[in-house]
Amino acid sequence: MEYDPSQCYRYEELTGILRRLEARYPDLVKLQSIGQTPEGRDLWLVEITQRATGPGEEKPACWVDGNTHAAELAGSAAALHVAWTLATRYGHDPEVTWLVDTRVFYILPRLSPDGAEHCLSKGDFIRSSPRPYPEEDYREGLIPQDVNGDGLVLQMRLESRYGEWKVSPEDPRLLVRRRPDDRLGPFYHVYREGLMENWDRRRIDVPPLPFGLDFNRNYPFEWAPEHQQKGAGPYPLSEPETRAVVEFISTHPNISIVHTFHTYSAVILRPLSTRPDTDMADLDLAIFKSLGARGTDITGYPCVSTYHDFRYHPKELIKGGFDDWCYDHAGIFSFTTELWSIGKAAGLDITDHIKFLSQRTDAETLAILRFNDREELDGFVPWTPFDHPQLGPVDIGGWKLLSVWQNPPPRYLPTITEAASRWVLATAAATPLLEIERFVTEELGSGDLRLRKVTLGVANAGWLPTHGSEKALSGGMAPAPRVVLEVAEEAEILIGKSHLDLPHLAGAANVVADTTDNPVYFRGVSQSHRQLVQWLVRGEGHISVKVTCPRAGTVRAEARAQSQRKAPVISIR
Repeated sequence: MEYDPSQCYRYEELTGILRRLEARYPDLVKLQSIGQTPEGRDLWLVEITQRATGPGEEKPACWVDGNTHAAELAGSAAALHVAWTLATRYGHDPEVTWLVDTRVFYILPRLSPDGAEHCLSKGDFIRSSPRPYPEEDYREGLIPQDVNGDGLVLQMRLESRYGEWKVSPEDPRLLVRRRPDDRLGPFYHVYREGLMENWDRRRIDVPPLPFGLDFNRNYPFEWAPEHQQKGAGPYPLSEPETRAVVEFISTHPNISIVHTFHTYSAVILRPLSTRPDTDMADLDLAIFKSLGARGTDITGYPCVSTYHDFRYHPKELIKGGFDDWCYDHAGIFSFTTELWSIGKAAGLDITDHIKFLSQRTDAETLAILRFNDREELDGFVPWTPFDHPQLGPVDIGGWKLLSVWQNPPPRYLPTITEAASRWVLATAAATPLLEIERFVTEELGSGDLRLRKVTLGVANAGWLPTHGSEKALSGGMAPAPRVVLEVAEEAEILIGKSHLDLPHLAGAANVVADTTDNPVYFRGVSQSHRQLVQWLVRGEGHISVKVTCPRAGTVRAEARAQSQRKAPVISIR
């Protein structure tokens, strides 16, 4: 089956790989479209679980997506790698097999098919969708496009005595800002490679990018209009892509973990974007930090708060984000993983992930160029003279943004996506998981007065509590575990209810908010991860039980007779 983990695929190629994965593993993989883009492409969602052990909707779930931003193609590669890992390693890898047997994974490899196709076919950068926004028509001025026919949209430098840039004395390929007292040129104006619309042959205007939509500002969480939040769209969920995602997650209450893969800062982001950590429930914050630390162990990326550590401007907040919506509106633990950083790969110590992208020093850029040369990445195109049809003599060249800055070069992609998959599997293993420890009957009478005491022991074997987050619990987004006892027609329940709700069951995560990490001083906690229920049933016939909790799954059992013993013992495990 043609799958190369070092590649970022076009839409048709990606679709073909997903179809072949479904055909090869029909018991595990189900492919469905959850919507269509404005250009008519399907939003392919892959559901992966072992259906022989139960339908996906009855299992705890993990959501994975990638490529929210069109040019961030490695996010799509990471999500695809998760799907490939789960399907192909099932039956060979014990951890993968256990997860696919007991959980379900919903994987949307590409949230922006139209935008990604635009980037891959035109070599140009857009944020999310190639739909004109916020203006319906192009504004007059420079429109980025491939002018010299090399399949890339790079930069143009135009020599001018008024130019803002000059050649670096350290390397002639690099341009540095002109100092206030610089008088000796040559100096250059620098623009994106492109052509002018309705040009008057005098002034070069640089209008806003024509495709300004940002899917990650279009979600309902504290959505703000365009004049407050660039790229937000005309209203929350105005785009079919974001609306399809929200509709799917909202109708699948079994999801308790979300991963969304972006690029390019080599960092794991956690909610919230608009509020400090002190506004979050203590247990949720501790769980976010504990899961995030596991992500750091696996990927090497620090896990940070978007509010505290990932702002584009100190006075501005990111609104309308997907991971924030998942946590605040649905009570789901959600992580945005920014894959790859060429700066970190080059050995730079980067502490401010946002500032580095736009305000790095000349020395840092030179170090990256040296890294590019040393590793033979072919990420920088030398400046080449070109006779521009409007501007005359220019030089075209510069960085290949798509292939070295926004995405890792192909040789790095397999290692990065493998780590991303292990990060997803680690959190999926932490989801709540109902299990029936015992379901037995004990004879108390015989004949016409046949009485049976029925005992059910149910427990949460997962790390997270059965409600997932405290946010879900306080917001009424996590129904309690429900027990349904069924008896034969000739029998009746004398004591106890056939339908009853249990308290939510704790998980091992419930202790992470405790400030005592040293087991020498840890006093233990009450065992609230298990619950015992008993009934009195009169009559013959079968007795069965079903226990359902959306985030922890559904389990069933048929009662079996318990041998008589003086003191029933429930093992501690």
